[in-house]
Amino acid sequence: MMDVPLIEIKDVSKTFNSVVRALKDVGITINKSEIVGVVGENGAGKTTLMKILAGVFPPDTGECYYKGNKISFPRNPKEAAQMGISIVYQEKGVVPALKVYQYLFLGHEDKYIRYTKLLVNKMQERAEKILREFHVDCHIDDYMSDLPLSTQKMIEIARAVLGLRLEHGEDVESVIILDEPTAPLTIEERKNLFDSILKMKQSISFVFVSHIMNEVLEFTDRMYVLRDGMLVAHHDLGKEEMTEEDLFRAIVGKESLEYEYIPKTTKQFANEGLVLSIKNLTKDGSFYDVSFELHRGECIGLFGPAGSGKKEVIKTIAGLQDFNNGILTVKEEKAGNKETIHSRFKKGIGYFSGETDKQLVFSWPIKKNTSIVNMHKIVKKYIPFINFSKEKEIAERIVQKFKIKPSGVNVDCRSLSGGNKQKVSVGKWFERCPEILLLEDPTIGIDVGAREDIYRAISEMKNSGVSMILVSDDPKEYSLLCDMVLFIGKGRVQKVLNNKEFKEAMEI
Repeated sequence: MMDVPLIEIKDVSKTFNSVVRALKDVGITINKSEIVGVVGENGAGKTTLMKILAGVFPPDTGECYYKGNKISFPRNPKEAAQMGISIVYQEKGVVPALKVYQYLFLGHEDKYIRYTKLLVNKMQERAEKILREFHVDCHIDDYMSDLPLSTQKMIEIARAVLGLRLEHGEDVESVIILDEPTAPLTIEERKNLFDSILKMKQSISFVFVSHIMNEVLEFTDRMYVLRDGMLVAHHDLGKEEMTEEDLFRAIVGKESLEYEYIPKTTKQFANEGLVLSIKNLTKDGSFYDVSFELHRGECIGLFGPAGSGKKEVIKTIAGLQDFNNGILTVKEEKAGNKETIHSRFKKGIGYFSGETDKQLVFSWPIKKNTSIVNMHKIVKKYIPFINFSKEKEIAERIVQKFKIKPSGVNVDCRSLSGGNKQKVSVGKWFERCPEILLLEDPTIGIDVGAREDIYRAISEMKNSGVSMILVSDDPKEYSLLCDMVLFIGKGRVQKVLNNKEFKEAMEI
């Protein structure tokens, strides 16, 4: 570890529109060959700080040092690249139709043109070299669309480093900012990604922005905690022992309330019978002979590795895909094989996914998005007109309950943070209160504070009699919400555990 930091910024402040203070007097250092974590709730200022480092935003005030020498902040991403800084954003930035080597050189083809001819062989040789260097398990002629998400993310990182080298020489000391790189990945894909990053760490420094606490604690060397735009803590994880509870307290400023989400007994609903019955449900190529029963107020988890078939089961129940064999019964009524998601919705099945782009219309305000599944509350049966005051009342109730910021119900959802988008999504289902709610990755990519708000709402719905089926890649989520967990492997149910047995099996 060098005594002089590779990059150091001091007293950085940033305000938007002269009103919204994003950062106040924040400073961080990045040393050679280390992984620096930056954590905080949605809206804490993490993304703004990263964009200042990457040359996307200029700071209002602050100082920047490169290898101990004071310099100006980068005014654009090209100037940031001259300092060796590049950013890999959370959203997939790949071009699916390109081959791996084509994507690696996208935007830098001019470096391999001679007499108007593109030197494809030279590009392919260089692509093979960098894939070997970064231990990326794929072929240069593979199409990006055919690769696992973890491999795609590694290629994005390799492309960022390659771009810096092509522009500024082979010896450029690179700093790669990873903005929520593991949010869309499965447990197995996350492990593969970090295995590769740890190998790359010998020659590259990383800034790792994440909401997944166990990853931050396990893989970062040092960690900065932001809250309300200010730096509230800095921890050297090589010298300090920290637990997830310690980190939660640092991020949110209070104790975790996990004990509130321990699944409550469903005995109060035991006499009201089944709400869903699945018998030998089969979708060729995805899952086979899946059977279970769901009672009122009960939450069942479908747990398994990537490709196990768990997500396909929940999508089939939602009506997003059909099935080949078996019986699916909703409240004693058999559901047809070709029924749409709308037909299942009319039967009382709601589907809540953590992918907010599939749950919300970003160009619509909060109030219109909350109305999507609650039209029966704002349109009178015999008078086909929207009661706008009722629509506003429902939206305001959701905004207040879920502490959505900004609080105006006319704010477009596009402008909301990831956590607040998620709160709008779960809020509309909380207001609807369907008889069965299917949960697919309900807290993906959101901070620990927003996650608690969503767990609290889910638990309230469950305790009011809403039945649920959960699919997630977070074992702790199952332990907090589920009464029973079905282990699925290779498309088949391998074993069934109650909540206590699942916690023991996962050592939670």
